[in-house]
Amino acid sequence: MNHELESKCLDLVENYRILQEDNKLEFTEMLMACAGLYLAAGKKPDPERLQACKKLLKSKAGIFSNFRGTDELLVRCKMALAEDPELYFENLEREYQLLKTFFSGEQTVLAAMILAEQGDTGELAEKTKQIYKEMKEAHPWLTSESDLPFAALMAVSGKEASAVYAEAEEIYALLKDKLHAESDAKQMLSHILAIRGGSADTKCEKLSALAESLKTAGHSLGRGSRLAMLGLLGDSGLPTDALVDQICETDEFLKQYKPFKGLFGLSRESRRMFAVQMVNASRPGEDSLGASAMMAASVELTIITMILMMIIVSSTASTHASSH
Repeated sequence: MNHELESKCLDLVENYRILQEDNKLEFTEMLMACAGLYLAAGKKPDPERLQACKKLLKSKAGIFSNFRGTDELLVRCKMALAEDPELYFENLEREYQLLKTFFSGEQTVLAAMILAEQGDTGELAEKTKQIYKEMKEAHPWLTSESDLPFAALMAVSGKEASAVYAEAEEIYALLKDKLHAESDAKQMLSHILAIRGGSADTKCEKLSALAESLKTAGHSLGRGSRLAMLGLLGDSGLPTDALVDQICETDEFLKQYKPFKGLFGLSRESRRMFAVQMVNASRPGEDSLGASAMMAASVELTIITMILMMIIVSSTASTHASSH
């Protein structure tokens, strides 16, 4: 493993340790996602600043607010990373109000976060809604609120709304035949790959080869939503074999550290998702402290929030069933 990649992994683990100290009841997945957010920003978590942001958030949002739900730690981290936490929250709340519907929840908060960082004045929110509408019309049964953050990422990509979504549809059609994955994962991948550079054919070939090679090597990300992280490497100039070697090395390296090791550590697929983020952040020529790194963190946060919501729903259903 090269020095840059090892350094990124150690920084991620240290960020997790700092965050976990004051948030012991938080979901491990969310702690790790926030650790990845700090890594993308090139900063270390500051417990005192996070505590101040916690008080500020409580003064701004009621206990039943979506800003105080599963995403509360994420909101506090985003506030803490901002130069002016109060102004950041005001921007976040404005974007949320522009995007929200009756059914809005944590994924709408994530979409609003992506827009809030752009200094948006409403134009990007409208673009996000336009892209989401096209998603819904094309795939009414597949599309849900969980796709809204990807619509926001597509909106801030700099590409024209219809053009970026047309490419996503082209990619989805290609992946239907090339990739063994769940339909939701293919749709998420189509959104991520549409944002990256290069032709649709080339990106799909790269992605499919990566997924298959990782499976052969015994380091698969599965067939579900975690597989979508591979989309970040769809435009990589590195050969597939080199990327696979790096992901496998990183996966093995992370196994030594909490929260990746032990019976109660994160799942293998989740660990490999973070391995992909580390490889993406350290690849030659990558803007590791810029837009690409933050996009990687946003993709990861979206996937993890989806996973956490499924865990919460299934836990609630089990509790309800056992009480009858």
